[in-house]
Amino acid sequence: MKLKLLVLPALMLFVFSSGYSQQPDSLLSKIEQWKLKHLIKGLDIQVYLDAYYVGNIGGTIPTSHTYEFQTNSPYINEARVNMFDVQINYNTSWSRLMAEFRLGDQPLLMTNSTAQWTSYLNQASLGFTFGKGFWIDFGYLDSQIGVESSMPINNLLSTCTVGTYFEPSSVLGGFFSYTTQDQTWTLGAWAGNQFSLVDGKNIHVTYGLDVSYNPSEKLTISFNNYMGNMAKSGVNYYKYLAYNNLYTEYNPFPKWNFIGQVDLAFGRISSTLKDSVLTGTMVSGLIGGRYYFLKKFAMALRAEVYYDPHDIFVHGQYSGKTSDFIIYGLTAGLEFNPGKDAYFRVQYSWLTTGDPEVKPFNEVVSTNPAMHYWPDYMRQCYTITTGLRF
Repeated sequence: MKLKLLVLPALMLFVFSSGYSQQPDSLLSKIEQWKLKHLIKGLDIQVYLDAYYVGNIGGTIPTSHTYEFQTNSPYINEARVNMFDVQINYNTSWSRLMAEFRLGDQPLLMTNSTAQWTSYLNQASLGFTFGKGFWIDFGYLDSQIGVESSMPINNLLSTCTVGTYFEPSSVLGGFFSYTTQDQTWTLGAWAGNQFSLVDGKNIHVTYGLDVSYNPSEKLTISFNNYMGNMAKSGVNYYKYLAYNNLYTEYNPFPKWNFIGQVDLAFGRISSTLKDSVLTGTMVSGLIGGRYYFLKKFAMALRAEVYYDPHDIFVHGQYSGKTSDFIIYGLTAGLEFNPGKDAYFRVQYSWLTTGDPEVKPFNEVVSTNPAMHYWPDYMRQCYTITTGLRF
C-alpha cells in the first residue's frame, strides 16, 4: 500500500508535467490527429480568406470604383474582403468529388449572369477512374488556362495581369484526363460551355485540350486550348473564339520562383442579319520572378503586355481611339510569410497604353449622383493584401 501511495502521485506528476510542456508545433499535430480521427477518411477541407486595400495614385477617383481589367481586388480606396473560399475534396480509390464555394468581391466581379448560383459556386464536379491514370469528371469545372490563379495565395503577386483578366473561366461539362505512372505527363480533353458570361448565359458547346509536362518538381510546362462559340444564348450572331495558352513554372532553387506565359487568341464574329464578318487576333504575355532574401521575406517583379489591335475582347469598354489597343506595365511587391499558408503583401503597379489618345483607365460616369471623372491612358496604384489558408 505504501508503494502504491508513492507511485501514484509520481505518475500523475509525470502526466501533467508532460502535458504542460508541449511545444507549439505539437498543437498542430493534435489538430491533424483530430481531423484523422473525426473526419471521414479521404475527406479534405480547406478554408481561405483574403482581404485587401487598393489605393489609386494620382487623380480623385471615388471610393468603391471598380478598377478596369482587375481580376481580383477590384475596388479601390477602401478595405474589403477579396474572397472567402471553402474547398471540399473527397477521394477514394475509384472516385473523387470536389466542391468550392466563394464569397466576396472577386467571385462577384464578372458574374452578371441569369444563373446567379455561378456567383458563389466556383467548382463542383464528380469523377470516376476506369483504369490506372484515366479519369473522367463531370460538373462545373475550373479552367486549366493560365499560370496565374484567381486565388492570390497561389501567385507571385496578389493582383493578376490584364491578359489573365480576359482568360476563359469555368466550364459546365465533362473532362477526360490521363496521367502517366511517373506523373511526368498529363493529357486532357474536355467539352462543355462557358455557362456564365458577363452579360448572360452561353449554352453553345465549346471544347479544348490540355497538355502538361512535369519532368521534376522544379519545372512545369503546360499548353491549354479553348475553342467554340462564345456568344450568349438568344443573340443573332456567331462569336467564334480559339484561345491558346502556353505557360511555364520554374523553381531552380528553394529561394527562387519564375513564371512565364504567352496567350494567342483568334476571334471571328458573324452576324445572321447582315453580311458582315469581324475578325481579330489578341496576343498577351507575362514574365515574373520571386526571390526570398530572408526565410520569411520575399520580393517579386512582373512585366506584362496585352495587345488587342482589333478589339476582339475590349471593344466598347474604353474611351478614345479604338485601334492598335495595347497595354504594358510593371508590378513589384514585398511579401512577408508568418506561416506556411499565410502572407502579408505590399505592391506597386504601373500600367499604360503609351498613347494619350487611348484611355482605358479611371473613367467613372454616374447619373445619381451626377459625376464624370475623365479617363486616363496610364494607371498607378498600390495594393495591400493579407491572407490565410488552413
